[in-house]
Amino acid sequence: MNVLLKELDATRERSLHLMLRAHRACEVSQRLVAESRRRTTRLRAEAEALRRENAELQRALTGRPVVDQARGVLMAVGAHGPQGAWKVLVDTSQRTNTKLRLVAEMVVAGTTDEPVPPRIAEQLRRSLTRHTAERSPRSVCG
Repeated sequence: MNVLLKELDATRERSLHLMLRAHRACEVSQRLVAESRRRTTRLRAEAEALRRENAELQRALTGRPVVDQARGVLMAVGAHGPQGAWKVLVDTSQRTNTKLRLVAEMVVAGTTDEPVPPRIAEQLRRSLTRHTAERSPRSVCG
């Protein structure tokens, strides 16, 4: 009978030991699942941010040719260099709260006798005047 009791105790000890190990394994598994979910959420957010950035860059590339054409028009009309023409476009865009690409499209369209909206045309004149004054030679003595 002592032998049976000892075996029963040993079996209980092994069972307890195995249950503790199983419990620890479940805890580790739960932590790994939680970490995996956090990583998945972070990676999804990162992937979405990259998709938005990619779409934005695609739009920028699509609008680039018309912006370059508008710069050429402004360089020819206002005798500005590339930077000056860029400043005129940006200044007009900001002061009229109009996307730069749309301002550029209007400048290019204006070369084919399409009407440029009056507020854009007026701001283009002001910007051309402003940036022409900025680049005019200044006296060294003041």
